[in-house]
Parts: sequence; C-alpha cells; structure tokens
Amino acid sequence: MGLLRVPPGPGGAGRHGDRRAFERDQLGFLLHQRQYGDLVRVDDGLYLANSPVLAEEVFKHTNTTYAISRDLLGEETDGGRASEDLARWMRARGLAGRGLNRTSMRAAEDRLAATAARHSQAWRARGTVEAIPALEDLTAHLIAEFCLGPETGRVPALLARLQDALLPPVLPLPARCRVLRGRRLHRVNRDLAAEVSRLIDQRRATHRDDSPQVVADLLNTARDEGAITRQGATSIIVANLFAAHETTAAALAWLFLLLDRNPRIRRQVRDEADRELAGRLPTAADVPRLAVTESVVKETLRLYPPLWLIERTVEEPTELAGFPLRPGQRVAVSPFVLQRDPRHYHEPDAFRPDRWTGRSPADPLPKYAFMPFGGGPRTCLGTHFATVAMTVTTATLTSSYQINRTPGTTPVFSTRTILQPHKLALDITDHPHDLRPRPAGTPASSATPARRAP
Repeated sequence: MGLLRVPPGPGGAGRHGDRRAFERDQLGFLLHQRQYGDLVRVDDGLYLANSPVLAEEVFKHTNTTYAISRDLLGEETDGGRASEDLARWMRARGLAGRGLNRTSMRAAEDRLAATAARHSQAWRARGTVEAIPALEDLTAHLIAEFCLGPETGRVPALLARLQDALLPPVLPLPARCRVLRGRRLHRVNRDLAAEVSRLIDQRRATHRDDSPQVVADLLNTARDEGAITRQGATSIIVANLFAAHETTAAALAWLFLLLDRNPRIRRQVRDEADRELAGRLPTAADVPRLAVTESVVKETLRLYPPLWLIERTVEEPTELAGFPLRPGQRVAVSPFVLQRDPRHYHEPDAFRPDRWTGRSPADPLPKYAFMPFGGGPRTCLGTHFATVAMTVTTATLTSSYQINRTPGTTPVFSTRTILQPHKLALDITDHPHDLRPRPAGTPASSATPARRAP
C-alpha cells in the first residue's frame, strides 16, 4: 500500500503540526506558513489554503464538497443537510441578502448617519470611550434598524448580551462552569430569537406597501409564499444581526486607530467630507463621491479583516492542489494572510489607501486576493451593508469630531473571536479652532469637557 500524498507543512508528513506555536501567536503562525507553499498541512485534520485560486475552489464549492460545520453558537451542525431543506434555506438567505444590499437605493430614508451622529454626541459628552463596546453598540443599532425597521425593541441590548456570552474564556473552565456558560448562552440566544420573531410579526402587521422595505419585509413575503417558515426567517435575521454588527464594529475600531497613526490621511478624509457634504449628514447615495473615505475603508479591511480565519469541512472525497482530501478533514483560509501577500500587493504591510484608487485596469487583482467577508454561496450577507455603514459613519464622525487614541493605551491583537484591537480607547474632542457649521443633528458643543490628546 502506497503512502498517502500530503502537502508540506511545519510538522512534515509523519508528525502532528505545531498547534502550540499556533496558540502562542496565531497570526504570526499563519503568516509563517506561506513558506511551505499554497497548500499547507498543519496536521492530519487541518490544511491551510494560501492562494486566491485555492480559496476560490474551497468557497465556491461550499454546500457541496465543503460544508460549514459549526453554527452561530459554535456547536456542530449537520453538514449533510437534506438538499431540499438547504435549497429552501439558501433561497431565504438570498432574500435577506437582497434586503441588506438595498442600502444604496434608499438614500432618502437612510438613518445611518443620524444614528452615528446620535452615538457620537454621547461619546463626546463622555470624552473617552472604549472603542469595541462603543462601536458594537452603534453598529448593533445600525444593523437592527436595517433588518427590522425603526422599531428595534430590545435587540441591541440582547445582541450585547449574546456577544458577551459567546466570548470564549481566557482559561479553560471547569466542567460545571462550562455547563452554566452553555445554559446562559442558549438562554440569551432564545431571548434574542423571541424578540426578533416578535418584531418580524409586528412588522408584518403594520408595514405599508408604500413605505421603504427592510429585510424583515422580504422575509415576511417569503413566509406568505411558503418559501420559508417563521422560525427560518428569525434564524436568518439573528445570524446576520450578530455577524454584521460585530465585524463592522471591529473594522471601524481598526480604521480609527489607523487614522490616528496617519494624520495626513485623516485630514484628507475630513476635507473630502467638507467638500462633498457641505455640512449635512451623508446618506448611502453619497458613498460614490466619498472616494478617499471608501478607499480608507477598503484598505482597513485589507490589513485587518475581522474574519481572520475561515474554515470549511470536507464533505466528500476530493482533491485540492493535486492532493487528496477525505471527509472530516478541514481546510482553512486566512484573509489576513491572503490580503498581505506580496505577490498581489506592493508594500503589503503598509497602510496605503491610494492603492485602491490608483490601481491600473491592466493589473487586475485576483478575485479572492481581497475577501474580508469570505466568499462563495456562504459569503457574509452584510458585506455591502458593512462597507456602506463604515463609509457613512467615518465621514460623519471625522467631519464632526477629532478622534484620537487615548494616550497611554496600547492596543493589541485579539483573535479570541474576530480580529479586534483589544484595549483600544478613543478620545472624542472638537476639532481645534473649528468654527464651521456642524451637520444637522450634531450638537455644537458638549456640556461635559472631553480629555484631549496632546
């Protein structure tokens, strides 16, 4: 019997991969694996795909050759779901995606900037905020309004509770604590699902045909047509509420940290908002004119993709890069690694937003060389929402306030869930010597003085 062909890796063909090295420095470990090639064997159960071509092969065949094996709560799912159920679920998911991608078509009804202005007013009054909690609160309200309409009930608060319950412990928990944590997780998830279900039903009863549609309206139509159940509509909205608010908040935190480190680019973003908006709050329709801001968003997502590692489980025997894979093995793709590949990006570790405005059409970027929200049929539905929300929020906040990293704080990489700048605090102050009129809805001053960065 011949030896099974396997790709190279840190442990070689006959040993387990270096999992301890991965746990010590996950991002550094993944970057180091590029030396072994485009497909790397970490151990017998896990391979890494390090090229856009292999990433596309894996993601394009999700739901067939490859499957997602864990759900929102981190529990194992049935990757072999019946094809009819899967097709119905994917159709409903597509409806939700269409709802999330209509933001640019509803400029007159946008509440993105108004919500961002309202939150930033509270931050200015406090002077200093912890970046991740503050931005998660903002994005929870943004995505909840887009999915459910102006009436969001307890959804933002329940999202915060679910976020806290899902955060993995720093140290292993005793068995009894793991059971209690699991019960709490399921209780919060149940409460969130019940609240979303209530709001979907309320929207169904009160929505008028002449008012703007939100995601819940599209799913209610699908329910009326028998394409999805009430439970299915609820589960899709819950998943997207959680995923979109968490990833968008993390990306915004990285963006403000990068602008703090690059004051020249921050000034360009502010000047663009002054020029294009002339003192009013932006809408999604303004995004195409905010080219500098949009390039800053894209470059932030390239350097610090919230989904830093995405896994798929092999469902049926297949080959990847000429190497055989068997059911149960996993293939991981790291957007963090792909988007820092010197084969596709000049100065890949540098923050250069102009790379997105100056790239020649004769030098196209491979499709999966930029994939901050995944790809294929299970790509994150909130991709368009996240980029529009980030652009509008950045223009709103930078035109109204000076946002600096709080002196004495040193953010560090956190990969416990998504990629976040842990321990990042931000000072929110008025622009020095700023006598310009503020956008409507933004207060001229705050009653509470803010602590300024030197």
